[in-house]
Amino acid sequence: MKMIKLLTASMLAMLALNVASAQTEIRFTGSTAFRKATVNSIENILQAGYVWGSTTGTGAGANQQVFVGTTKTTNVQVIIKCSWSGSAGGVQSLAAGIAAGQPFIIDPVVTSYSTPAATVGGIALSTITATPNGANIPSGDITESHIPDVALSDAFASTTPFTGAGFAPLTDTVVGIVPFEFVKSAYTPDGTLGSAVPGGYPGVANISGVQAQELLGGGLALNQFTGNPSDQAIFVQTIGRDHDSGTRIATIYDSQYGNYSSPVLQNIANGQTVGATQFASQSAGSGVISTLAPWPVETVLGENRAAGNEGFFSGSNVATTLTRPVDVTQGNYLISYVGMSDASSVNPGTGVSGSDGAGNPFTYAPSQNALTLDGYYPGTAAHPFAPPYTNLEQGIYTFWGYEHYLYLSSLGAGNLKTVANQVATQLTTEANFGGFGDLLSNMNASRLTDGAAVTSP
Repeated sequence: MKMIKLLTASMLAMLALNVASAQTEIRFTGSTAFRKATVNSIENILQAGYVWGSTTGTGAGANQQVFVGTTKTTNVQVIIKCSWSGSAGGVQSLAAGIAAGQPFIIDPVVTSYSTPAATVGGIALSTITATPNGANIPSGDITESHIPDVALSDAFASTTPFTGAGFAPLTDTVVGIVPFEFVKSAYTPDGTLGSAVPGGYPGVANISGVQAQELLGGGLALNQFTGNPSDQAIFVQTIGRDHDSGTRIATIYDSQYGNYSSPVLQNIANGQTVGATQFASQSAGSGVISTLAPWPVETVLGENRAAGNEGFFSGSNVATTLTRPVDVTQGNYLISYVGMSDASSVNPGTGVSGSDGAGNPFTYAPSQNALTLDGYYPGTAAHPFAPPYTNLEQGIYTFWGYEHYLYLSSLGAGNLKTVANQVATQLTTEANFGGFGDLLSNMNASRLTDGAAVTSP
């Protein structure tokens, strides 16, 4: 996120007037894997002087953001709101005409969050000028239930159950590539934190498509990875994502395990907390993982799901779980699937510098626990799990999906569609922002739908 500059009194007055008039509002939801690239694109279509806020000061990684400003081209005065919940849920919200899975930040109004601080758009300027991360929006102002205008999805809409009869048709623009990885967990050989090995179990370096199928279906013995007969007593299982997740959808389809509705067996570890509904508070816990149990019964996207068939709504909780050492003396070990952003927090290695299509520099620190898939890594021999994702681009590494930018086909013309298209165009140049994705223009391979054979374009 960019540093917010101190605004003059006249600019404050003008912005307050613009917010009050609320000439154009546009709401984004969907993929958490692509939110950072999308948020960066939103920033880059706005003129300097915009203000913004997010939940709990986490910026682009937050579940909700709000931006108030004017677009660089066409000078549209906008309030842009984001509420990121998941790919399938984003498709459902648009196609079924229902509110996004999580609420948006309320319309900015000139009210003080911390008296007597000066405010604009409901954002305390004393907070903005004190941090490069914008204003922290209190939970009491994150209550707007609303149908979104745009949804980002890691999966084709046709892969979800929210297309066809009874659902509105959607316009789909592919704006980038979203890569995924299988990552192994840390472990402890004697059940203590003091002997924890962050880099994971030795000899576990690759997962085959068949092994991925077994993993999703319940698990497999560790010796099938290591070739060591003594590892047969250790059972490899997974923790993962819920039905809303594009990462889960990609894993099921790309491994040829099944389809969106296929049951999987995912677990919850000791010390983790989850609720009975999708967005209830969840915790990845801490310390040694000594026990695993099937994920409890949970309601996700309006349906009751059987025990073991759900998972975290956030990939960050999956990544945090993988950093917890698993006590292999209890006969357990973990491998899971994550996007590149979350993978980079699991035992990160040396950073690899790069720049996105818009010239924004970034440094990506790949996970040292990442596994090759069927013997292939996404990158190059020099940087196997970091950009440039050469093997992915040439169709050699196949664990990836298209990033879909969706809105109602009936959206029509006007400022809302103008701004939506500006963000989409910008996003095509920044899809590899932070090393978490890849540019569509880099691809020398393609596929017709999720899990389909990868071929030449």
